[in-house]
Amino acid sequence: MTATDHARELLHMAAVAADSKQAEDLVALDVSGPLPLADIFLLATGRNERNVVAIAREIEDCLIRHP
Repeated sequence: MTATDHARELLHMAAVAADSKQAEDLVALDVSGPLPLADIFLLATGRNERNVVAIAREIEDCLIRHP
């Protein structure tokens, strides 16, 4: 089983949001097969704790605004 189209759309939105806060090393993992509660994990690196918090907030805000 692969990730749904909706999950891929959310991934794209999250990746764009993370990139807007200078996230580095973005990696998306399709975990829809082994994990029944998630389709995709997005991993990202931040330069420091403050940057990581900003990345997480931007992703969260972006996904909350999505209908």
